Amino acid sequence: MTTMMEPLDIVGRAMDCEQLDDLVPALEFAAASDDFRVLNAGILAIGHAARRFKAYPLELKRKLWTRIHEFPEHAAQLKGTCETAQGDITHFKAKGV
Repeated sequence: MTTMMEPLDIVGRAMDCEQLDDLVPALEFAAASDDFRVLNAGILAIGHAARRFKAYPLELKRKLWTRIHEFPEHAAQLKGTCETAQGDITHFKAKGV
């Protein structure tokens, strides 16, 4: 994805997309970003996908979760966001696809 996305764009896409596949480009952008806020938004979007679709892109979840260690000064915040999103996955019994 070549379009620049802000964190709110990513979360907005998660809330407004018609189907899970529509969210994938935003998650790919977040997973490749060097901005911890964009990464954080991608993690939040995984939680939104779990709520809305009872599914989430498993490989992109793994990439997003793995990258939190690249931002040690923000690791606590990112870890908390991962825990919240994982709570949504568990609560809504979402499946990784």
